[in-house]
Amino acid sequence: MTFGIDLCYIVTPLARQRAIAGELIQHWTEGYGSRYNPIRGEALKKVRVEAGVDEMLDHMDGNPLVVGTSSKERPGKTIGYREFRSLIEKKTRPVVLLFGTGWGLSTEVIDRCEKMLMPIRGKGDYNHLSLRVALGIILDRIFGQTGGYDE
Repeated sequence: MTFGIDLCYIVTPLARQRAIAGELIQHWTEGYGSRYNPIRGEALKKVRVEAGVDEMLDHMDGNPLVVGTSSKERPGKTIGYREFRSLIEKKTRPVVLLFGTGWGLSTEVIDRCEKMLMPIRGKGDYNHLSLRVALGIILDRIFGQTGGYDE
């Protein structure tokens, strides 16, 4: 909600993880949490849970532009933050930005991506961020008031 995202999908092939996510969403949108913290419930009304990327894309209208994230640059597929933000603002196609966890997006998912967002680069050789941190940095670069960063 901070960045005005319309919809967020959580994709996991693990049925138990989908069930847990569904229970948490229900708690904050319909259960006790909806009365305790209604704003959190409003945010979680924008979350959907699916078993796979194909199932997620099946729910989308049009021909979405699928963009992935990675800690590695993908020559020939890399898109900078400003260019990506410009594509979103043009609204010619729905846009999906995929984040991975643990070992990142699978090769099969990366192959489905038309573009790969420029990686976040630190000063050192070690290049790994938790999903929460990477999401915050990337969403700020795309939708934040200071604008995108390409370098």
